[in-house]
Amino acid sequence: MNILLLGDGHIYGYGLSARQLSYTGHFVRQLSRAGRAVTVEAYAHLTLPESTAMLARLPLSHYDLIVLQFGPDILQRSVRGIGPDRSAVGPVLPVLPPAPAGSRPARRKLLQHVGTVGKTLLNIAASVAPAVSCPGELSRLLTLLRPYRHAAVLMTPFPCRASVEQWTREQGRSVLLEEGAEQTFSIFDTGAVVQPRDEYFLTGDDEHLNAVGHELIGRALFDFYQSAPTIVTVQNNRN
Repeated sequence: MNILLLGDGHIYGYGLSARQLSYTGHFVRQLSRAGRAVTVEAYAHLTLPESTAMLARLPLSHYDLIVLQFGPDILQRSVRGIGPDRSAVGPVLPVLPPAPAGSRPARRKLLQHVGTVGKTLLNIAASVAPAVSCPGELSRLLTLLRPYRHAAVLMTPFPCRASVEQWTREQGRSVLLEEGAEQTFSIFDTGAVVQPRDEYFLTGDDEHLNAVGHELIGRALFDFYQSAPTIVTVQNNRN
C-alpha cells in the first residue's frame, strides 16, 4: 500500500521523544496490524501553492491513499520569511523520524511567541480581507486532486491552544469543510478528535500535539479510513 502524505511537523512527530510515534506512525501501525504492507512518501512544511505544484509533479495514480493535512494557511497567501523552513522532507519508508526533543531557553521562547503573534495578526488580516485571502488556491489544489478523490483524505487544521490562532484555524476548518464537500472529498475533522486543551499538547507549546494527541489522531484516522476506504465521506463534525 503506497501512501502520499503532505502536512506539517506533526507528520514526523515534532517534539516527541524517540520512542513516541507521530499520528503517521500510529496510522501505519494500525494498517500493518490489519495485514497491509505500507510505504509512506511524506513532504512537510509546504505552503498551499507549493503543495499544488508538488501534486502536479507526482504520479498521483500510483498512490493507494493520499492524505493532505492542511494548516491555517488555507486562508492566506504564502508570506516569505515568516514561519518554519519550507523545505520538503521525503520520501521516507515507512515514516519520518521524530525531531529531537528538548527544552528551549526562555529567550527563544519569547522570540517564538513574538513571531507567533505577528503570524497570527497576518492570519487575521488574510481571513477578513478578500484581497489577500486565498480560497482560490485551495480550489485549484482540489481541482487538481479531484480525479483521485476516491483515494484522498483531507484533514482540517489541527487545533491550537492560543485563542486567536485557534479562531483562525476554525475559519480554515470551515473553508475546507465547505470547499471539500462542494468538490465531494472525504474530510477528516481533527477538531472532532482533539480539543485545544493542555492534555493534548506538548508542555509549553500551543501548536504541537503530545504523544496522547498523536495517538488519538492516528487511531481515529485509521477508523475513518476503514469506514470508507474507497468512497467519499465527510466525518461527523461539530457544526
